[in-house]
Amino acid sequence: MKSTLIAVSFAVLAAALPQDGYGYGYVTRVTSKVSPTPRPTSTSCSITICADYINSCSMGYGGCYPACPGLPTPTFTPPPCPTTTKKPTKTTSKKPCQTICVDAVNECGIKYGGCYCSEEPFPYPKPPCPSTTKTTAKPSPTPAGPRKCGGLLGYQCNKGETCIDDPKSPCGIAVDCLGICIVEQFCGGFAGIQCKNKTDVCIDDPRDSCDPKKGGADCGGLCVPKAWTY
Repeated sequence: MKSTLIAVSFAVLAAALPQDGYGYGYVTRVTSKVSPTPRPTSTSCSITICADYINSCSMGYGGCYPACPGLPTPTFTPPPCPTTTKKPTKTTSKKPCQTICVDAVNECGIKYGGCYCSEEPFPYPKPPCPSTTKTTAKPSPTPAGPRKCGGLLGYQCNKGETCIDDPKSPCGIAVDCLGICIVEQFCGGFAGIQCKNKTDVCIDDPRDSCDPKKGGADCGGLCVPKAWTY
């Protein structure tokens, strides 16, 4: 009776196992159960870490993250440096220099110049002279006539003038005849001194005793306008 029960039990157990597909027997499959990674029972974390980093260009980066056991630690990527950097502006300070002030006058009498630093070139160009049209110089007008002097009324000459006998008069101031006023200028003599004004002529000085018409060889003369003699 017992042997019959054991055979039936094996038969039931064999029917429950899967076949190998070929009808030659049964294959027993065994699977293992994998335990999952333990996770924190709560999502809240009371521990926080803040990381502050500086890259090679002195730029700050980083951040804060929860630091409870079992939580991953984040990584922070440094920001790239700028491709172009602004060059610092060079500041040059000028040294103090001595100030020179120049008041110049060009050949036409025009004033120019001013003040400037002694270490710099003269910054004021000379102004040009105004353009002038050349005109023929007009001859000096012939004096209307000499000022009269002497005579019975005793006419006087202006300051700096001398009263001499009038070359056109038959008598001189010695006999109360009128003379003429001239600016005394010596001429003649052995040196043959010429008058400064080309329109003047040299006449014998009536005030001395030397007379070229009577053999005087070194008689001095006076310059008078030519129109006063003829």
